[in-house]
Amino acid sequence: MRRSIIFVAVLAALAAPSAALASGVVLKVKPSARIVAVATSRTHVALVHSAAASRLHVGQRVSVAGRTLGNGTLQASRVRVVGKAHTVRFRGLLLSKSSTRFVVSAGGAVISLHRGARSTSSARDSAPHAGTQVDVTATVRDDDELDEETVTVADATALGGSVEGTLTLGTGTITVRSEHLNLSLKVPPGFDLAAFKTGDEVLAELSAGADGSLTLARLSTADDAVETDADGDAGDLQYGPHGGGDDHGGSGHH
Repeated sequence: MRRSIIFVAVLAALAAPSAALASGVVLKVKPSARIVAVATSRTHVALVHSAAASRLHVGQRVSVAGRTLGNGTLQASRVRVVGKAHTVRFRGLLLSKSSTRFVVSAGGAVISLHRGARSTSSARDSAPHAGTQVDVTATVRDDDELDEETVTVADATALGGSVEGTLTLGTGTITVRSEHLNLSLKVPPGFDLAAFKTGDEVLAELSAGADGSLTLARLSTADDAVETDADGDAGDLQYGPHGGGDDHGGSGHH
């Protein structure tokens, strides 16, 4: 009897979503979707689902406890604000660029960077091309925006990323709208979209061609990834003592 109880307990533990801990700097907040993007290291950005999103700000250094969901994002049970960063560093996929702005996908979040006239990459004509993996250094502004300092090629052969947003189905393509960006993705032959409908909140993983074209690789919905918080309680947000002021994009553990 005891062996049976132990066996059932082991099965339950294996079936449960894995616990997760992460710490880093907030890069993006989407209060309406209850999603926060956190740079946990210079090369990794985590997408965190939290009812506390509406009370968080870009540049805050946070510690997150929760569980890892099936699509790799995190469901937070607690978010603790422990400090403030003035500079952040992260890696992502360059989606587009103009004379005034870079748009980068990192960990599923679409990060918009103001392109300053005095910044290193702005002063050069050799800025990375769209579809390239880039390393970004940015300064945090008081209005929850980021000013680009440098955007440099990280790995020209690692062409891919992910983006979170609202889905629109097309013929041979889908569009994912995140903030003010409409990202069109080619749908490969045989890709089954029967479980999805226009208006779904999705996380789309994508691959980028050498010509900058984007192709859908994997698609999951928010409903599949995260349980609905019916009461909308933001009580999982805590504040701790503020550490050193000039922090950079933080390292964490997963």
